[in-house]
Amino acid sequence: MKKGVNAWIYPSDYKYNKILEASAQIGFEGVELNLDEKTLKLPKKERKTISEKAASLGLELPSLCSGLFWEFNLASPDQTIRAKGVDIIKKGCEFAADVGAKVLLVVPAVATSELQYQQTWDLSKHGILESVPAAKDYGVTIGVENVWNRFLYSPLEFRRFIEEINSPNVKAYFDVGNIHFLSFPEQWIRHLSGLIACVHVKDFHRPTRQFKSLLEGDVPWPEVMRALRETGYNGFLNVELSPYPGHPLKSAMDSKAALDIILSMK
Repeated sequence: MKKGVNAWIYPSDYKYNKILEASAQIGFEGVELNLDEKTLKLPKKERKTISEKAASLGLELPSLCSGLFWEFNLASPDQTIRAKGVDIIKKGCEFAADVGAKVLLVVPAVATSELQYQQTWDLSKHGILESVPAAKDYGVTIGVENVWNRFLYSPLEFRRFIEEINSPNVKAYFDVGNIHFLSFPEQWIRHLSGLIACVHVKDFHRPTRQFKSLLEGDVPWPEVMRALRETGYNGFLNVELSPYPGHPLKSAMDSKAALDIILSMK
């Protein structure tokens, strides 16, 4: 498995070059970039520059992430909002192809009281299916992430949701910390065997219900690592944490050291 980091771990004023240079210096093997509406409009020339910069530093760009799907909910009661969400997936797949990323993280839905659960399921599935041709054309995997969205809260339905879509370009983007609050991440990993395209790592402390830096919560990392190895996962573990207020790089530095320890666990 490889050591990756999400760009949100750096201060918001860090631009791409600074993010990539810091990540390489700290010792990560890959960087997960984040997309917003402004980023999605970057011309192809600038996207190529990002890709070339990463390559020059020996870094991979394995995946792309975005917070836009909370606003542009694929299961919104508003058709205009749903259509915008689908458009973001399509543009995200194009961006991924331009920078050489293989996975685009997608929040499948944000459940609301206005719709019945089956309606949320159907609308979300329809939006992702509508995006599959673009993912296929660009050679990108849509990674459906488990988040605190009141939707897909068991490994059985998570797997069923992906299997109903039935596309090699749609898999799971598994977030260890998100699941630890709800259930047992090692059980989810085994149930999702063969379907996990990428993994987010952060820690979580159940008694206080707070996200924590790696190894500062109570996620059972030895069990998680055993499950990942048993199921044949060999991709990136992307740290998804915020920067510390006292120093712009310390959170990333601590995370890299913690990843080294986690990856050594048997």
